[in-house]
Amino acid sequence: MQVGEDITVLASFGKPYRIKPLSFTWSGRTVTVKEVTYAWKTREGQKDLHHFSVTDGSTLFELSFDVVSLLWRVESIET
Repeated sequence: MQVGEDITVLASFGKPYRIKPLSFTWSGRTVTVKEVTYAWKTREGQKDLHHFSVTDGSTLFELSFDVVSLLWRVESIET
């Protein structure tokens, strides 16, 4: 399911420039990220977007992080 909504994310930023989402709030509930299953980067014009496929153990979410606006989005969900 495509979503495309801005979300609030708790993330760690480690060496070297590694971003890891830890939990996020979406539709009034907090989702704890149990595993980042895949991460990749794309370019949209002049800005980089980081994408993360994450799971809470039962649902797969695709999150994106815009390094210019510093906004996170939930892009899609697979149950």
